[in-house]
Amino acid sequence: MDSSALQFTAPSVIRATSATRSVLSVTLSGHGDFDKVKFEKAPLPVRLKADLIEVEVFYCGMNFTDNYLRLGIIRSTDFPVIMGSECTGVVRRVGCAVTNFEVGQPVLCLRMQGGLFRRLVHVRPRYCFPLPSTVSLVNAAGLGFNSLLAYLCLFWSGRLRENQTLFMQSIGGGVGTSVVQLAQTVRGVTILGTASDSKRSKLLSLGVTRVFHHEEDYVEEILEAYPGGIDMVINSNGGDDVEKCIKLLKPFGRLIIIGSNSSATYPKACWLGKPTWNSGNIASSEIIRKNVIVTGVNSGDFLENSPQGARCVMEQIFRLHASRKIKPIVDCFLSLSKVTDGLRKLSSRKNYGKVVLVVRL
Repeated sequence: MDSSALQFTAPSVIRATSATRSVLSVTLSGHGDFDKVKFEKAPLPVRLKADLIEVEVFYCGMNFTDNYLRLGIIRSTDFPVIMGSECTGVVRRVGCAVTNFEVGQPVLCLRMQGGLFRRLVHVRPRYCFPLPSTVSLVNAAGLGFNSLLAYLCLFWSGRLRENQTLFMQSIGGGVGTSVVQLAQTVRGVTILGTASDSKRSKLLSLGVTRVFHHEEDYVEEILEAYPGGIDMVINSNGGDDVEKCIKLLKPFGRLIIIGSNSSATYPKACWLGKPTWNSGNIASSEIIRKNVIVTGVNSGDFLENSPQGARCVMEQIFRLHASRKIKPIVDCFLSLSKVTDGLRKLSSRKNYGKVVLVVRL
C-alpha cells in the first residue's frame, strides 16, 4: 500500500511580503531527524480571510501525529511547513463570514494537518472548539486530541458497556491515560495494559487493574485469567501484535486499531523514506472463525468529515471534566522553543500522559 494512507498535508511557510508579519513558529524543513525541526519566525498574513479565526496561542498539546509529520507518515512535499496539531488560545479577530465565534472567546484548536505550533494562528471554525468556563486553556491542552481519540475508541467504535474488560498496549501515554479515565465512567469495567516499569505504579493508582511489561507473554496470562477472552483490545503497535490481539478477544469482541504506526513498519533509524503498510498479518479466516470485529479509528479524518460529531464528543469531554470524572494527565510543560525535547520524549514513549508546550502564560 502507498504511504498516502493519511491524506493530510501540512501548511507550507508562505513568502514574506509587505502584507505579512513575522510570527514565532515551529517549522519543519524536510522529513527526517530532529534537526529538521526549527523554532523561528515565519510569515503570517496581516489580512484575515473572511472564513477564518485569528487565535492568540497560549498552549500547544503534543501528539504522535507531530512525529508522524516529521517522519513522513503524514507526508509533505512543499517545505518548509508549519508543525503542530493542537493548541489552545483566545480569539483575537473573527472573519466577516464567521458567525459562531467572537473576540475574547477561549478555544481549543485541533488540526491533524499541522500549522498550530506558533504564537498566532489563522484557523477555520470547524477546527475550533469553544471552551466553557469550567475548562481552562491549560487543561484543554491536556485533554485535546488524546481525549477525542480515546472517546471514539471506547464509545463510538468499541461500544463499551458495563462490566466489560479491555486491554490496551502502551497504556501510559497521553491516549492511554485518557482511555483509563474515560473507561471508568462506565460501571464495572476492568482495564488491562502494557507499560514500562516507571509508569506501573501511576497506572495502578489511576485505575488500571493489571500492568504487563511490553516484552512478557501477556496473551497467555490474560487468557489464563479470562479463559473466554476479553471484550475489547485497543492496538497501537500493529504488525504481529494484531494476531496476538485477536487471540485475546471473546466472540464478537472488538479490536480497535489506532495510529499510523499500527499500520506502518519502518526502520529504527530516525528518518523514514517511505513506510511499508503492514496489513498482511490480519487473517480474515481467523476473524471469521472467532466472530471478532476489527475496526480502525482516525481522529483526523473524523475532524475533517464529521465536524458536528467532533463537536459533540468534545462537549461531552468538557462536561466529564467539569464533573471531575476525568482530568488531564500532563507529563511535563516545555517552552515552545524546546519542541524537539518533546518530540524526542514522545518518540521514545517516555511520557506518562501529555506533553504540553507553553507559548504564553
